[in-house]
Amino acid sequence: MPQYTAANGTDGPAITPEFYRSWVNFYAPVDPAAADPRFYKKNMIIPADSCIPATSFNIDRGILRGQQYGLTKDASGAFIKCGNGNMKVSKLFNVTRGKPTLPVDFTEFIDFTVAGSNYSTGYRVEKYEFSKSSSTGRNAGEADIVIVRLADVYMMRAEAKLRKNDAAGALADVNIVRAARTATTPPPPLTSMSLDILFRERGFEFYWEHQRRTDMIRFGKFEGTWTEKTNSDVKKRIFPIPQTAIDGASNIPGYLVQNQGY
Repeated sequence: MPQYTAANGTDGPAITPEFYRSWVNFYAPVDPAAADPRFYKKNMIIPADSCIPATSFNIDRGILRGQQYGLTKDASGAFIKCGNGNMKVSKLFNVTRGKPTLPVDFTEFIDFTVAGSNYSTGYRVEKYEFSKSSSTGRNAGEADIVIVRLADVYMMRAEAKLRKNDAAGALADVNIVRAARTATTPPPPLTSMSLDILFRERGFEFYWEHQRRTDMIRFGKFEGTWTEKTNSDVKKRIFPIPQTAIDGASNIPGYLVQNQGY
């Protein structure tokens, strides 16, 4: 933020191409950013190299693609200002990584290869905004911690209905969630419902909320392959017990048995 010159945040984690393609394939030929406000919300409605008041600066939200814009810094680390004292907003470069000529230009492809794990590989997510009072871009958040959202209650009920063969009831519940974005144009209602559609909708609604792994297991998707994930062993649904926990649980041999397969 303008008042905190050290606030550079972090952009390390990225989404898999497969998850991104689930949006693109569903909404094609329309760009998902234009079709669904859950995918992206543009806040910096400005041309490149603009000057805006510090109080008006607000980062874009959702899934971030391509060249990124923001407040720029000089060699001393201070934010650059325009002649009128407003903040300069322009293309971002990897200055803090020692790559001042490398643009922050996010690309879709990402994996664990050298080419696939470079600075800009993978589309990033900015779902919850950090506090305007954050001194680092990584602290002082003002958003509530998500334990359970009303949308999840509707989605859980939709899943229960669907698994009891009430597809119409499930469809109605999911469309309630889709229509909930009243501040913008909501995505169009769905016309049919299945377990695959519901799984996709849970991804659209709850990405970056730590639900995907359990959803994949419950919907029978976890043994699939994507990006660098190739193991299809069902035993991998359960994590290993740390050896220190096994050793410290009891002095009785075999008191705590390691999970099968580890």
